[in-house]
Amino acid sequence: MGAFDTVHSVAVVTKDIYLNQRVAKSPLYGLAQLNSKGNVFDTLDIDEHRRKRKIVSQPITERAMREYEPSMIEHVDTFVEQLAASARTSEPVNMTKRCMWLGGDVAGDLGFGYPFKMQTDDNENQWLQGGLALASARINVYMQTPLVHMLEPLIQIIIKQAINKVNGIAATMIQARVAQEKNAKRDLYSFAIDHMGGADLEDSELWAEAFFFILAGGNTTAAVMSGLFFYLSRYPDCYRRLAEEIRTTFAAPDEIRSGEQLRRCEYLRACINEALRLATPNTATMWRRQSPNDQTKEPLVIDGHVVPPGTDIGVNMYSIHRNEAYFPDPFIFRPERWLESSPKQLAIMQKAWAPFTLGAHSCPGKAVAYLELSFTLARTLWEFDFEPAPGALGRIGAGESGRTDGRDKEYEYQLYDTFSAMHYGPVLMFHAREG
Repeated sequence: MGAFDTVHSVAVVTKDIYLNQRVAKSPLYGLAQLNSKGNVFDTLDIDEHRRKRKIVSQPITERAMREYEPSMIEHVDTFVEQLAASARTSEPVNMTKRCMWLGGDVAGDLGFGYPFKMQTDDNENQWLQGGLALASARINVYMQTPLVHMLEPLIQIIIKQAINKVNGIAATMIQARVAQEKNAKRDLYSFAIDHMGGADLEDSELWAEAFFFILAGGNTTAAVMSGLFFYLSRYPDCYRRLAEEIRTTFAAPDEIRSGEQLRRCEYLRACINEALRLATPNTATMWRRQSPNDQTKEPLVIDGHVVPPGTDIGVNMYSIHRNEAYFPDPFIFRPERWLESSPKQLAIMQKAWAPFTLGAHSCPGKAVAYLELSFTLARTLWEFDFEPAPGALGRIGAGESGRTDGRDKEYEYQLYDTFSAMHYGPVLMFHAREG
């Protein structure tokens, strides 16, 4: 790939790059900025990023999640109610839409205490997740093919209508929160307004963070959750084992809370970890470059190779998660690998497994993701049984035998690299479980 960029898929290199103080974000991140202030994702300055991350992380720490848990459970309750309605009418359910709407409702609530009501109301807020997915694709194109950024003025004209629609939804959300007391809710706004506000709302830090918070909090978790539903519907032994664990651990659905009972659900955690491996929420390479502040006289060496200044380097986690050197039968959904592997093999896998990336720029939303995924899967399997819809609908989201472009695995959930993974399906049928 020449002197411009180098992609590695070697596990040890992950830490060499992302935990290396001599390495910083590539200037390519600057091409992704939505306004002049930037957000925690695309800010290049190390001190500024540290300041932003400290603020953005406050509403999504493990401690904050314990306080937010009742609200998250309400959103999961709505998710279950919608599945129940579909079950009563034998309506096939596209899990990408359902999972994205759940993620959007949680992210809007956590960020700005705002009721998007994507799960229940047929309104333009449901469009927001798709609009943000397009924004994610824009970021990906610019970071992988930066010369295309020269066309940004033309692209802005082409997508102006979509931009205005997203901006309108965001403005309504933020203005509704501004009208309330600062501490009315322990959300991102309550922590950020004193540090990130501004007279010009659309050019404020708060505006930039709002977009990324909802994209990162909604779409990425939805990719993993949709993948979980896909794989469980294709791997009956995994389905039965997880269903038995959930249904014997909890005597009633209202017992599904964080705590000792949920911690005992080891197979649930293994299924989530395996879905994070195969339905990697961020499919793009997170580019890094030798820091301009690096005062070390020795050359930067990664994996035994001298990296010239100005060269972008990175590890693509989608690829490394499918490398058989670290994960035997890498395309197979096998949660047992996280429970039954030898200590040596488990250590090898853990070195190569980094769905939230590593270091100072890793995703701060890990606690949110695990809680949302755990509650949703546990509640769903306690209430329902499910399987792929009949016919062609049931094949949506799967690979197709005979294809020659790598999408030939019928048991693999298909992801598309638009920075945060784009996906569609699976389409499932739900039935209230007997007893």
